[in-house]
Amino acid sequence: MRTNQKKWKLLRVAGWVQKLFQNNFGFMGLLFLLNYTTMAWSLWRAKEIELVIGYGFSLFMAVTAVTMVVQIFPTVKIKKVLKGILLFISGLPFLIEMFAMYNYKALIGAGIINAVLETNSHEAVEFWKMYIGFQGVAAVVGMILFLVFVQRYRILARIKISRRKQNRLVFLLLIVSSLATLRICTAYAGLLENGSLDLPVQRTYASIQTAVNNIEAYQELSSKLNVESSITDNKSEIPQVVFILGEATSRHHMHLYGYDLPNTPNLDELKRKNEISVFTDCISPHSTTVAVLRDLFTFADYESDKEWYEYNNLIDVMNNAGYKTFWLSNQESAGIWGNVAQLYAKRSTKHEFTRLRDSHEDFGSLDGELFPMLDGAMQEQAAKNFYVIHLMGGHSLYYSRFPYSFAKFTKDDITREATEEQKIVLAQYANAIYYNDYIVSGIIDKFSEQEALVIYLPDHGETIYDNSNFAGHVEENPNRYMLEVPMIIWASDLFKAKYPEKWRQIQAAVNKPYMTDDMIHTVLDLVDIKTSEFDPAKSIINSQFDASRKRMVQGRDYDTEIKPVN
Repeated sequence: MRTNQKKWKLLRVAGWVQKLFQNNFGFMGLLFLLNYTTMAWSLWRAKEIELVIGYGFSLFMAVTAVTMVVQIFPTVKIKKVLKGILLFISGLPFLIEMFAMYNYKALIGAGIINAVLETNSHEAVEFWKMYIGFQGVAAVVGMILFLVFVQRYRILARIKISRRKQNRLVFLLLIVSSLATLRICTAYAGLLENGSLDLPVQRTYASIQTAVNNIEAYQELSSKLNVESSITDNKSEIPQVVFILGEATSRHHMHLYGYDLPNTPNLDELKRKNEISVFTDCISPHSTTVAVLRDLFTFADYESDKEWYEYNNLIDVMNNAGYKTFWLSNQESAGIWGNVAQLYAKRSTKHEFTRLRDSHEDFGSLDGELFPMLDGAMQEQAAKNFYVIHLMGGHSLYYSRFPYSFAKFTKDDITREATEEQKIVLAQYANAIYYNDYIVSGIIDKFSEQEALVIYLPDHGETIYDNSNFAGHVEENPNRYMLEVPMIIWASDLFKAKYPEKWRQIQAAVNKPYMTDDMIHTVLDLVDIKTSEFDPAKSIINSQFDASRKRMVQGRDYDTEIKPVN
């Protein structure tokens, strides 16, 4: 008897919920879709099928609970107002995320919000024409009207299913949703804590907060930058100068530098034909991107007695020397780690990013997406052009840095002593370098018929279990593998014919010790530009280069304290 009573009570509750669905189907369906669609797409794209299903059931539970709360209020008018508010605060972020999803293949993030907040009225019109248009709006409005139609004409109520079956169906749905919610809260607690499963309104709010902070930090940094470049001599004539800025690339994992796996076939061939100069003893001044960029493109170094932004920077010098400057990047467009690069980018004549994203967002954009951007930039050439092309290179996660077609190596190709998991990571990094070889050589090839000079230099290195069980890079106490980087200079035949002595200087310098906080001196020396801060002793191709100068990293002598003990 008691069992039957409990069953009857449960079915009665299910009946009440079923009636709740019938009376609020349009509202609940719309609220569910506005909060589920974009996240489901993102999870599906990441092949998280269990989460796609579990997230849907748990969101269904949440929508049901919210609807129950709304029904507590006594009057129809209050209920309508509450429903309207809920749909509005869900609908607006949904529209923004649909835009981001369609154009950037990503959920809303601080990078996109950052770009929107910094857009002026003219850019806004272009933005509308290029990315949104009336077709996109019509599609969204059409979907909303369909759901309103379903609610208005109570389509669900017309479905002929017995009340008993409806109650059982609702009861089953609630049980499954409860179990799915419990599963997500336990198995995916980390994703809940770090906001990876937030609702669109939560993501939008957090992104706006981060974007505002990024803009404020950028504006403060920009206001401090020294923009007065005192050029003392300008004999620059080279029409095409390209600086490929790599990322987290270890020369110890490049076949070009002796690594056992053949993961740099194109660069190997260029070396065999004597078309590139491969520098053998270069290190970075730091082991993180933002710290390196402060020194790499300014006259600041470890001996500096003032802040890095008080020195002239390479972009401003090239601008003032008559070069049209381009900054093309596959890295973040804003954020705590992107503000320094953004500073240089915005000082360039033209800057473009493959994705609008914050430092904490990584959508796995491949460096190959830079090719059409470079093609477009080359269509806008001036008499003299300077390109900075910022790659993702070998940045972790390594498996996100190459397409499937470049998955050449597997753990079975790794012959060194390592665990199975480490061999998988080593193979992934080898593939990232293999793809990087394709990117760098592809950029070089685009300038092969022009009078051009191409420099390839990563910001810093990377350790891949080279001396420990650690893979990656850290700024604190870096080892030699995080600092030792490849540096390559390529020159076209037209360049070599016009500047044979300069090419000989480059070739003669390949075995000299160098730290890249002095790179601005070398670049300006190559293009025959001098400023009041230029020092020939810090240019690796100059006859006055001081090879005995200590290479200090965080107060430690690289050659005597870091290199020997690693």
